[in-house]
Amino acid sequence: MYRGGRSSGREWNVSPRSRPLHPPYLHPRGSRRLADFALECVPEYFGEYYEPFLGGGAVAIALMERKPGTTFRLSSDHSELVITWQILQSDVGRLVQLVAQHRDRHDHVHRAAVVAQADPESAGGSAGSAGSPGSPGSAGSAGSLANLGALASLSPVERAARFVYLRGSAGRDTVAFDEANLRGVSRLLMNRDVTIRERHFYDIVAEVREEDLVFFDPPFAGAGSGTGSEFVRETRSLADTLTARGAYLLAPEPAAPEEGAPAVYAGWKTMAVAADRGDGDRLWANGTLDRVLRRAARRRDG
Repeated sequence: MYRGGRSSGREWNVSPRSRPLHPPYLHPRGSRRLADFALECVPEYFGEYYEPFLGGGAVAIALMERKPGTTFRLSSDHSELVITWQILQSDVGRLVQLVAQHRDRHDHVHRAAVVAQADPESAGGSAGSAGSPGSPGSAGSAGSLANLGALASLSPVERAARFVYLRGSAGRDTVAFDEANLRGVSRLLMNRDVTIRERHFYDIVAEVREEDLVFFDPPFAGAGSGTGSEFVRETRSLADTLTARGAYLLAPEPAAPEEGAPAVYAGWKTMAVAADRGDGDRLWANGTLDRVLRRAARRRDG
């Protein structure tokens, strides 16, 4: 099925850079190494790109660099994360200035004061959100409720700077802050067809069509209650629905919801291993994408 505006393998033109761009803030699953591995399993042709569990955005950034004609639909239910990406797209100059101010003032006293402006998600956000209790920037639900007014009084760019600063300073004596990389990501967001929205992950069902590519990376580690949790059931339902629609799903190996629990996707008929480096890095694909990748491999092998 051909759909106008789809991405072609001929678009893999990387602009000259001393090094590729990375996620705009520290994120546990935001490595460029994972992104480069994922690109090996991206089909030659696909429609729009969806990332309903936006985190570090490493795969999206890599694709923006290599497939400039693609339409990107990025979303999350974490309001502070979404605001940060929206500010990156619209006001990176002010964002850089404010993060630099946090960096210059960084010590345990300053960071504690910034943490006290609690994330709304800390007061009862979704499973696995970056603002949930115990994550960087969280002050616990009671403290969050007491300080929601302080956070709400911040402007969007101040909230974005707070988010980048807290991610870059957690457990560190210095702040991880790469201004050049931040500006580079901002240029990509401005020069590509990118929409960034706050919404529940299941909302993409209303938009995703046949041959769209969905990077599927739910935060299972924070879901709790093992592989039978409501969050796991809901994400499995989403994978089944998107597969039935003919979309391509590409997923990195997820952390199990609980230590010692079986691999999440191992019990899903929808998913199969697409690539395995043998060092813990593994990629899964739904049946739709798996068939495309197998046909491509057979063509390469003659």
